[in-house]
Amino acid sequence: MTIVLSWDLFVLVFFVVIVAYSFIVGRDSTLKIILGTYVSMIAADAGGTVFSQYFGGSVMFAKLLKFAALGNESEALVLIKVLIFIAFVIIFAVKGAFEVATVDDRSAPTRLVLSIVYAIMSAGLIISAILVFVSGISFIGLGETKTTVTALWDVYNESALIRSIVNNSALWFSLPALAFLVHSLYTKKGE
Repeated sequence: MTIVLSWDLFVLVFFVVIVAYSFIVGRDSTLKIILGTYVSMIAADAGGTVFSQYFGGSVMFAKLLKFAALGNESEALVLIKVLIFIAFVIIFAVKGAFEVATVDDRSAPTRLVLSIVYAIMSAGLIISAILVFVSGISFIGLGETKTTVTALWDVYNESALIRSIVNNSALWFSLPALAFLVHSLYTKKGE
């Protein structure tokens, strides 16, 4: 049996790992990861831009480019944003100073379905955020539009899965928040 490595396989494996981790940590921790992911997306975007503004063109930045074998400042900015994003998601998941405690007022099958839905949405949100960072798009509007899509163009054309995720990134960004809101609206609060 020959396994051909592709971007689709890489994204699919990463997606499955996040879903599996979500089942390990449980629904409440998965919701905490989703909320932390939203905060991390904005913080990494702004943090990467601040890093670029203050250190772009410096000797330290040139050393970072050389160390990471990056060709230009745009690639370094993408790397910095992705690293900040991943670090923040992990820190929020492990040490976040907030808790999510949903009420278990539903049947076991309903709780299982909610866990599956949140696990899938968590994976989609994290992967979409990383792909948006790699594309050069800024969540807060401070990125350069000329780098948009060009960084992902080869992979985008090569992978139907990545093309689908990028084309539907707005859906991946909005669905977890909407699902959490709907879940909150239909949950009976204990007194």
